Amino acid sequence: MKKVTIVLSFAALFIAACSGGNTNTTSTETPTTVDATTPDATAGEATTAEVVVPADINELLSKNTCLTCHNANEKVVGPAYVEVAKRDYTPEQIVELIYKPKPSNWPDYQTPMIGLPNVPKEEALKIANWIISLK
Repeated sequence: MKKVTIVLSFAALFIAACSGGNTNTTSTETPTTVDATTPDATAGEATTAEVVVPADINELLSKNTCLTCHNANEKVVGPAYVEVAKRDYTPEQIVELIYKPKPSNWPDYQTPMIGLPNVPKEEALKIANWIISLK
C-alpha cells in the first residue's frame, strides 16, 4: 500500500509539473547577485535576492525533469537549489546524488528523490556546477 501511495504521489507531482506550473525565472545572462542580501527599506530587515536561472541551465533542468521536484529559490517536493548549494557539496558529489540520491541527507523531506541515471554526465555536471555557483 505504501508503494502505491508513493507512486501515485510521484505521478501527481509529474502531472502538476508538466502542466506549466514552473515558476523559475529564466535569463540568458548570469546573475551578478545570486544570494546577496539587501536591506529592506520598509522593515529594516535583510532579504535574499531571487536566483535567476540562466536559460541554458533552465533548459537542462526542464529536459531532465529536475523542475518536477526542485526550484531555484523555494522548497517544492525537494530542496531549493540555493539550499543544496549551502551544503558545500562538490560538483562530483552532486552528480553522484543525481544518480544515487541519499534520502538520509535530507531527513526533513518526506518524499525521497528517485535516482536519475538517464541524465547525461556532462549535463549533470553542468547543473552541479551551476548549483555550486549559488553559494
